[in-house]
Amino acid sequence: MTRTLGLVLCLSAPVAAWDLPSDNGTLGRDAVREILASREYPETGSYTQRVEFIDFTAHGQRFTQVVVILTPDRPRMRNGRRLVVVGAEPGSEYGMDFIWTVEGREGPGVWLAKRGVTFVALTRVGRWNFLAPAGDGSDTVPIGERMPIFSRAQQAHWTASDYEVRRSGATAVTTASASAVARYPRKGSALEQQMLAATPRVLAHGYRLALEQAIPDRARAHVLFWGMSTGGAFLYPLAKDYRPDGFLGWGTSSTGLAYVNNRALSGNFADVYGINALRVRERGLDDFEFYSRHVDAETRARWWKGALRSPRFKSTEDAVMQYGAAALTEHGVRLWQSAFLPAADRAGGFAAFLRAMFEPSYPPAELKQTPVLDLNGTNDETLPPAVVDANRTVMEPYARKYRVGRIDGFHHYLFTQDSIAVVGSVWFRFIDSGFFD
Repeated sequence: MTRTLGLVLCLSAPVAAWDLPSDNGTLGRDAVREILASREYPETGSYTQRVEFIDFTAHGQRFTQVVVILTPDRPRMRNGRRLVVVGAEPGSEYGMDFIWTVEGREGPGVWLAKRGVTFVALTRVGRWNFLAPAGDGSDTVPIGERMPIFSRAQQAHWTASDYEVRRSGATAVTTASASAVARYPRKGSALEQQMLAATPRVLAHGYRLALEQAIPDRARAHVLFWGMSTGGAFLYPLAKDYRPDGFLGWGTSSTGLAYVNNRALSGNFADVYGINALRVRERGLDDFEFYSRHVDAETRARWWKGALRSPRFKSTEDAVMQYGAAALTEHGVRLWQSAFLPAADRAGGFAAFLRAMFEPSYPPAELKQTPVLDLNGTNDETLPPAVVDANRTVMEPYARKYRVGRIDGFHHYLFTQDSIAVVGSVWFRFIDSGFFD
């Protein structure tokens, strides 16, 4: 090797001063500064973006699954297979929130795509606004009137006659599972039928259809799941029918089983009995403030305007991810007794039908073949270290291997470009280390 060539190689080699946190360890603030200074994983190219719609029928109702796909022009490979990250959206957002941030800047999906990763952004059925003027699924309806739209065949927004509003009486949101306002479909309405048909398994089925379309060459793809916030509660059960090569983690919720265990550790069993079947929980400014107390009021107000593009509600996913046993039972029984449920759905019998309502709340057996990385910030508002550790006690026995890591001072959401760059760099280091091989 000539001296000149050696110098070029040294200058082009990635800076590797920082180390991955040990299992259950923390990446310190000095390491965060090193990552931001080194820019170890620079952009390698551009990408193309497309949005696809998949229509399907379930329990006698029509649904449309939406998937946003970012395809890099220079794919990053891992062991001869292109690297694919699948993102499942947080509890009050939709797939486009992986594309842009509340600042109006590039989101984590774009950051990854510009570095060669194919990014697949999932939106749970009901969360995409098919009537959006811009055609991007965003919402311009007043936040107090937003309701799920389950099919692109729907011609108009739901009206006040389709639902009733209930107020909790809370003056402020102090936990991630609380909301001051909730809306419920009126008995006998078309909205009620749609929400009854949107069972946990239907939500997971929509995800599976999206992945089968977005990743047609599964054998040649190294697929990693990232459930951002509540997205994790649906990607874990999805592994039963579409097994990934691993689970990336950042602010990732666990299964309903882990959630109920967590609450029970503090003596809280209220969610098991909660009256929340078919509830649409409004995630207003008070909820947004819960996750943005670390920024000044002016910044928060500006970010809130960006956040309003998202649905800003949660619907039938609450029961499955919180192991709401009463709500899941009510949902299943009401659907079974409905007049619109097809005879084919009754063929297996009532017991099997009701059992299927609970299945997505449990870790599937397929996780035994899958490594899990659970990465969080030490200042995570809804998944602090104690919660992550408790989740691990439930989930680790079901995984092939399980590792927890933390980043000092980071919060739940990746609001800023720096936070995206740091988490993305840590992910790449874990991938390069062979953790998911």
